[in-house]
Amino acid sequence: MTVPECTLDISNVSYSASMNIGGSGCISKTEPTAVLRDVSARVHGGEVLAVLGSKGSGKRALLDVIAGRAIGETRGRISLGGSLLTPELFRRHGGYVAHRCYLLSSLTVRQTLTYSMSLANLNNRELRVRQTLADLALSQVANRSINDLTKAEYRRIMLGVQLAKDPMLLLLDEPTWDTDPLNTYLIVSMLWSYATKRGSIVVLTMETPRSDVLPFVSRVTLLCLGAVVYSGPTRSMLDYFAYVGFPCPELENPLMYYLCLSTVDRRSRERFLESNQQISVLVEKFKIEGNLYMKEAPQGSPSIKEMPVGFIHKGLGHGIRPGCFSTLLALYLRGLAATFSFNKCGLGHFAARLLILPFCLSLLSILYSHSSPLQSRYFMQTGGLVFNCLALFYIIGIATTALLFPGFRARYYQEKREGLYGGTMFLTAYTLLSLPLSFISTIITVGILVPTLDLNLLSWAYASGIFWSSYIIAEQLSISFLMVIKRPFIGAITALYFTLISLLIASGGLRSIRNLPNYMSTLSNALPTRYASLAINELIIDMPNRTTNLAYNESLSCPGIPGLCRYANGGAYIVERFIRDGETDVSRILNVELNLLISLTFALSFVIFNSILYLLPLPSKVKAKFRE
Repeated sequence: MTVPECTLDISNVSYSASMNIGGSGCISKTEPTAVLRDVSARVHGGEVLAVLGSKGSGKRALLDVIAGRAIGETRGRISLGGSLLTPELFRRHGGYVAHRCYLLSSLTVRQTLTYSMSLANLNNRELRVRQTLADLALSQVANRSINDLTKAEYRRIMLGVQLAKDPMLLLLDEPTWDTDPLNTYLIVSMLWSYATKRGSIVVLTMETPRSDVLPFVSRVTLLCLGAVVYSGPTRSMLDYFAYVGFPCPELENPLMYYLCLSTVDRRSRERFLESNQQISVLVEKFKIEGNLYMKEAPQGSPSIKEMPVGFIHKGLGHGIRPGCFSTLLALYLRGLAATFSFNKCGLGHFAARLLILPFCLSLLSILYSHSSPLQSRYFMQTGGLVFNCLALFYIIGIATTALLFPGFRARYYQEKREGLYGGTMFLTAYTLLSLPLSFISTIITVGILVPTLDLNLLSWAYASGIFWSSYIIAEQLSISFLMVIKRPFIGAITALYFTLISLLIASGGLRSIRNLPNYMSTLSNALPTRYASLAINELIIDMPNRTTNLAYNESLSCPGIPGLCRYANGGAYIVERFIRDGETDVSRILNVELNLLISLTFALSFVIFNSILYLLPLPSKVKAKFRE
């Protein structure tokens, strides 16, 4: 029984998207604008289709419509092998290489491909990785980090992430952008080789096609302002345009010549009107004369023409969603590999997660290492140390997240569009990676304070738990803001702003809670800095053997003058800073275990909140400004 060949058939596709027509921010006005107008094209297995057009012609929009990623009103039909091409079908049998692809910079080329295979739930991963490295001439740099690749090598590994999955339909948005002529030729020839050997369909967009890629392009679709000027075999393009009265001059690059012919000339009003009218004529002529050219059969080998859908193609087995545990494990191991890679980026990740906090606190502890046990200085210095330590944990948590999280976030958004996993899975893997590393860093950091503060083992454990919860809260707060703020610096400044307000209001370090206005005092009950600061102050200051009846200075002992000897012990200092007038149940408030539990509960609540937040869809306006 003969099965029809694999064919991508695009029939009368129109697409409208909302465009900004005025205003700014939340009050900007939008209206539907036609991006694609009655676009039709056909490409068979084993062929490369080049979608050509100037900027704004609708090339990327056409790829998004094919992949089911376009947001807006779409009409027409797109089929693959005779079946309607749905987003789920494309996810299983297609691949999409975006114009910009963000890969984890500290991973090696081999690790990048391996973990991509794991997330796609593919078998024979080692074989696929070796074959992809060989096909893309990347074997010599397989153990080099992504950050150390040249632009051309980076472009090829972008292709490799999708080619290793062996897709039946591969879409590429400007794969030769910003590459030199030699690497442009190399990339297009590799794509042609992949298509012909595997019987796959390759659709790529190009804005400035070179003549030397012409032999590798089986079919061409010329777009102008969303309409088709020509769509059909490359070999028939010259005949068609000569037939309609636009022959290509000798020694001209046909692809570039006809691309310029179908581009609006904006150098003057006269040229604009003339070129616009000429393009309208070309569009109408193709609607009448071009149907036969578009449906012209391929001239490939019989093995490709007769290949049945799903019979020979190796990539059709992928796409079965892996289990949650498998995906979570792959994401966790990839994050672990990115953190502990032996290269510049990996060492930077390692230092940010484990070393920067102890280093900064070591510098801070030097300032407080010579404090004397005198009431005139002790409570102020120790209270200042507690405030600065808390602030340091929050600031380092925010800075580390702003430094490391955006790279993982960018990769997540691209893999989410491929349908590999969702926001909760991503955030869970990131948090599972961060928690133990931040805990180890916290234990080391608090250990630096042990000699200065004379903490016992239990107090060390309590203080580590409290500071750790503060670090987690800072990290998760930053992650919340970085969901809707693209620039890491702005996200970090925003999180820092809220953190400093919380410290000023609720930590009792700069102003006692007793002296706050009623609304601020009430607000402090809902801020985690209150409970963390209270617990740390209890651990460090409320030590009977160290703070009972401290001498006021070298010449005046306490108890003595009431105005000077304000604090009989550390508990009196804490009551003055944290207990409001009228509160009688002081023992419930001054409870280290309870305040530690509340601090950890706040941290857990932030994690859960972010997991829910990353499940919610972003508004289209935010998406447009944030993701691209």
